[in-house]
Amino acid sequence: MKPRLTLLHVDGEKGFRGGERQLLYLACRLRELGHENVVVCRAGSPLDREAGLLRLRREPLPFAGEWDPLTGLRLRRLARACERPLVHAHTAHAAGAARLATLASDIPWVVHRRVDFPLSGSLSRFLKYESAGRIVAVSEGVRRVLAEDGVPPSTVSVVHDCVPVGEEEARTAGLQEPFAPPSAERRQALRARLAAEWGVPAGAPWVASAGAFVPHKDHETLLRAAALVGEARFILLGEGPLRPELEALAASLGLKERVRFAGWRGDLAECLKACDLLAHSSWGEGMGSVLLEAMACGLPIAATSAGGIPEVVEDGRTGLLSPPRDPRRFADALLQALSDGGGTRRRAQAALDHVRGFSLAAAGEKMENLYLELAAR
Repeated sequence: MKPRLTLLHVDGEKGFRGGERQLLYLACRLRELGHENVVVCRAGSPLDREAGLLRLRREPLPFAGEWDPLTGLRLRRLARACERPLVHAHTAHAAGAARLATLASDIPWVVHRRVDFPLSGSLSRFLKYESAGRIVAVSEGVRRVLAEDGVPPSTVSVVHDCVPVGEEEARTAGLQEPFAPPSAERRQALRARLAAEWGVPAGAPWVASAGAFVPHKDHETLLRAAALVGEARFILLGEGPLRPELEALAASLGLKERVRFAGWRGDLAECLKACDLLAHSSWGEGMGSVLLEAMACGLPIAATSAGGIPEVVEDGRTGLLSPPRDPRRFADALLQALSDGGGTRRRAQAALDHVRGFSLAAAGEKMENLYLELAAR
């Protein structure tokens, strides 16, 4: 009989992005597999609130800096009070707290790597990655970057991000609106509601983009491509420090009437189901979990070939890929997806079949096996 572990999921971020959503998916699946899950986060953060809605145990810590000794000490005490604890740092910043909490102890810990950026230096590599029992990379692309930075390949395991597939997994993840293709009636109702909210014509093509307004998501390329795409409306779902700059760029490109900055949405599945296409313009991407969510909704994909994206989207079969930082080529992909009805539908169906391999069950089994291996050492 397998042991019951206490998994301490550590994430001190102030916002809520794809990584935090993936943390909750994983915790919900592992709870179903019989393990205790504790979300260690900032008090009052979006992650704290979302975990509470899912009835996951939460433990607030201050996270006053990457190497905050108080956070490390309190995490250590928390872990020692648990039965069969294992600390999982879900971000690079959380790895500092996990490292401090497990120093000179037998408490196992792992660290997630979700971005394909080079590491910040040899000290960071040693303290936050090589000292962990295992590094979890979200793609082979991230594994390659870690290897290029000198991280021993034997310490890295690839576990792709996941999406709740089917009604049972949607219930496990506590989703009110599952990521699944909508009926014609449901799509029409969503489109009517959102058309009124966003002030866009229901009969125009809608192109969604979902991601934080940060440099590597490269919304500049998306907006420059949008200026070449005719009458389509672009719905930008997200928030971030670059929003004022991007709003100014959209205005300078004459896109004020065709682009909507819709903010961070708790109803992402509903927004995706109402749109005609997902555009993902990143120049750097560990994997792009929103691609899975869009594919599960039956939404066609046009993306770049950055980082781990080609491990999710196969060009010409499950979506269209173009080189990063190339607005003209990206616009061509958007135009092809919007005009090639039969081909676009075939790619969307192939993507819907493909995404079943990225289920909660698949990711949960891989992570559980990894945890149990470390706990047995």
